[in-house]
Amino acid sequence: MPFQDEDEVAVEQTRTPSGVEKVFRKIFIEDWSLKLLSLGITLVLWLVVTGQNEPVNTHVNIQLNFIRPQSLEISNDPPKTVEVTLSGSRSKLDNLSAPDLIATIDITDLRAGERMLRLSERAQLSLPHGVRVLGFSPSAIPVRLEPLVEKEVPVAPRVEGKPAEGFEIYSTTASPVTVTVRGPSGRLNLLDKASTETIWLAGQKDSFTASNVAIDVPDSKIELLNPAVSVRVELGEGRMEKVFSNIPVTSVAKVAPHSATITVLGITRDVETLKPEDLKIVLNDALEPHLELPVALQGRITLKSITPAKFTQSK
Repeated sequence: MPFQDEDEVAVEQTRTPSGVEKVFRKIFIEDWSLKLLSLGITLVLWLVVTGQNEPVNTHVNIQLNFIRPQSLEISNDPPKTVEVTLSGSRSKLDNLSAPDLIATIDITDLRAGERMLRLSERAQLSLPHGVRVLGFSPSAIPVRLEPLVEKEVPVAPRVEGKPAEGFEIYSTTASPVTVTVRGPSGRLNLLDKASTETIWLAGQKDSFTASNVAIDVPDSKIELLNPAVSVRVELGEGRMEKVFSNIPVTSVAKVAPHSATITVLGITRDVETLKPEDLKIVLNDALEPHLELPVALQGRITLKSITPAKFTQSK
């Protein structure tokens, strides 16, 4: 075996890493899989946050709240809601609350007449910072303003159902007989009466008073200042009308003609017992006719009509 000098033998020695090398190794080499996962999560979160702050557009419906002059009323029916296009971050748009979606429209500066309101100029919305309005649909709405007035209208009692067999309605009387309503002048001009809610009569045969009966005015623009009344319903036995001809006419003076044709109204069983000879027409000093009846029927039968309607003194 050839001899080898010891000086020629290479002696390998392990080199100790420097401090900088240790730091770089710790940062980039040790636990590299966990560090890569953390970097990926951070990148995703950054993209999500950045995306949330990017402006987007959305369409929502908003309610309209009008502030009108005290002496005027809106007489037409403008839309209660309109569509608005909003722009802002997704998070702020998603967090909009109901109060944010009410638009106030101040028209206190307008006078009576037909008006066209541009919503971009009139509608005021309380939106969060960073959310803005891009447009309205429709962009304008028509409004008709009329003077606000009051009016007295008669009450019309409304009844349904039939009374008991052999009975009928004699009369329905409201108390008070009129109610006060308030609203746009044009609407009130079309209102000639105020009907009550339905009073049910099925099977009734005795007169009665219905208290606190509500008034029903279907026009939502008209306000009732007296929302309820009492209604007296008079019921009685069934009545009938009957015509009698050639009934004698008498007076303290001579009159013409000497007879008349009359129509009487009364309870059916009373009218059916009447005979022409039981009846007489008596004229007073003013030549006004009065029906004279047998004592037993007085107050139970009334004179409905008479022909001729007028009488003259004869010479």
